[in-house]
Amino acid sequence: MINRVLIRLKVVQVIYAYYQNGGQKTAMADRELAQSIDSAYSLYKTLLFIPVAWARQIGKSVAKQRRMNAPHISRKEILLAENRFIAQLETNNELDSFVQSNDMDWLFESDWLKDTCAKMLESDALEEYIQGEKFDFEADKELCRKLYKEFVEENDDLDALLEEQNIYWNGDKELIDSFVLKTIRSFTDGNATEQPLKSEFKDEEDRQFAIDLLHYGLDMASEREKVVAANCRRWDPSRLAFLDVIIIQVAMAEMMHFPGIPVRVTMNEYVELAKLLSTPASGSFVNGMLDTIAKDLAAQGKLNKEI
Repeated sequence: MINRVLIRLKVVQVIYAYYQNGGQKTAMADRELAQSIDSAYSLYKTLLFIPVAWARQIGKSVAKQRRMNAPHISRKEILLAENRFIAQLETNNELDSFVQSNDMDWLFESDWLKDTCAKMLESDALEEYIQGEKFDFEADKELCRKLYKEFVEENDDLDALLEEQNIYWNGDKELIDSFVLKTIRSFTDGNATEQPLKSEFKDEEDRQFAIDLLHYGLDMASEREKVVAANCRRWDPSRLAFLDVIIIQVAMAEMMHFPGIPVRVTMNEYVELAKLLSTPASGSFVNGMLDTIAKDLAAQGKLNKEI
């Protein structure tokens, strides 16, 4: 799940914080990176648990109405509480183990959960599901996917709630949402408890990539200072956005120390990071700088691959 896009983001953030905190020991940066990556993985499982929280919340309402012999219980409430996909998700061994090891009371006690459950009952997605009259596993899964996109993606109230729980979750959610939706799509009927979730890393190579990129990135400071000063003709290096400088520093480390990654791939990845993390003008600035730097490094024989 922690792919190289997220690894690059985490490494840039950790190195930026490293300098902002006065240049701590490398071992501290290692721990910071490991904690940041672990937190991203915990966010993935937390977000994946949200549909289960919906069903439990609505299920309590249905149970209460039944105890009180309510004359009419909303069919929408019953169908959401008994959603087949969510029921399978709830019994998943990996997700259940995570929930058992982490306090989720903050979610169940939040106004966000209560408000969202009320809004879902009035949503177009649920109305279309009811009208479709096809209440099988695939239809239930598709309903859950639509509800997730409507009520979890790009939700400022949820973002604020998550940030209160873990400062490392800030800025990760957009990418993690995509992993959650892929996981929802991957679930198959009848494979409840053993359905595999996404692993923290795709493989050991990616885990090592994170460690190496951090170390090479930290070691690149003096080289970056020289190269940026030599190629920054239109700007005073001392006035550059420091985050842009760090993005360039890590990009240089990747260009020079990872021969299997094409230069153009590296450049594109860090230009996108600049757009995401820094100022509106950072994307074009980082793109121009990296293009010039790559050519300069190649001319000096410091790149072991073609541009």
